[in-house]
Amino acid sequence: DSYPKFYNDNGTEESPVSNDNLVYLSSRQALADAAHFVSTVVVPRAHNQAKVRVITFGGSYPGMLAAWARLKYPHLVHGAVSNSAPVQAQLDFPEYNDRVSYDLANDGVGGSDDCLRIFEEGHTEIARLLTSSRDVDSREQIATLFNVCGGEATLVDNKNVSAFLGDGVVFVPAQSNDPSCDDRMCNIDHLCSSLIAAREVTGSNMKALAALSKQQRGNSTACIEVDWEGTIRYLSSDEAKEEGLRSWLWQTCTEFGFYQTCEAASSCPYGKGYHTIDLDLEICRRAFGITEGNVWSNVQQSIEQYGGWNIDASRILFVNGEIDPWAMLGVGFDHGSSSALPTIWVEGASHHFWTHEIKDSDGEGIKKAREAIYRHVVEWLDEGADAEGDSANAFVKLS
Repeated sequence: DSYPKFYNDNGTEESPVSNDNLVYLSSRQALADAAHFVSTVVVPRAHNQAKVRVITFGGSYPGMLAAWARLKYPHLVHGAVSNSAPVQAQLDFPEYNDRVSYDLANDGVGGSDDCLRIFEEGHTEIARLLTSSRDVDSREQIATLFNVCGGEATLVDNKNVSAFLGDGVVFVPAQSNDPSCDDRMCNIDHLCSSLIAAREVTGSNMKALAALSKQQRGNSTACIEVDWEGTIRYLSSDEAKEEGLRSWLWQTCTEFGFYQTCEAASSCPYGKGYHTIDLDLEICRRAFGITEGNVWSNVQQSIEQYGGWNIDASRILFVNGEIDPWAMLGVGFDHGSSSALPTIWVEGASHHFWTHEIKDSDGEGIKKAREAIYRHVVEWLDEGADAEGDSANAFVKLS
């Protein structure tokens, strides 16, 4: 795996994601490591060290690091390409799910008003059954329809209901939308087509969502686990190091927030009012021992450290996709664009899709974004070139 090794005083290996060892994980440390790599490995290997020009490149969190490397180490980093980077730390991030609603209604990627309406009204129907009457029959109806483990008894617990409804009873691939994928549920177009077809067959928005949920699970007979306390136990354990989950949650608590809530007054397509910031702050408190007040102050410190949308730097290219919910916290949507900080807005694109493997099926917007990135980088590398020869250029991909 990619985790460093930690040992106690007795020489016994420890979990790299224990609270004691996660204190070494931060964006500031990552930037210092990148700077050390550039100064001790990249520059010394160059033929003409005095003319080395380093461009950092990354997408998502690495895109944030790419931009901040230019901000914090301008003497080492000549320019940066920051793709789909939410550089504005924010505790409560309801705009994420607001953008999911936008995507579900966006006919440019296969969404429609009907698709969004079924999502919203279906979740409203479920919420009404679970909260208005609070009777056993209503809970049993929902538990059976969605094959919830433990049946209606699971849905007695308010935290379980919040976890079930607040993030949606089906998964929407807004962040990962791939227009050319083949799987039945792999993009918004396929998802909405299947949902509308299910609505026509079942005559019910709620039943259409249940049918879609089953299809997303490959028509498996395995039940859906809805267990808030079990989730807390998992996130508090070494098991949650898989795919960097516990590490990333640590950074949300200690630096960024980014909590994708579904507030009552938002445009979220799921169970409005069921995913509140309290759930995320509970994870910080119980899994990492970080209080609500500390989470808030940590986010503020990150804004002060890096500037958020008002980053005080130059030669950083910010590229964001229209479909990507993370674009709401990036430079260039409604904030921060300038001649020193150029931006590219990629129509119909999801989370740094243009950084993925080049395919024949890539749309014109993706191709043009790559061409524009190339032109910007070449211009930066050519700046100040003199008759003595070209610069010694290097690209550092942060990942």
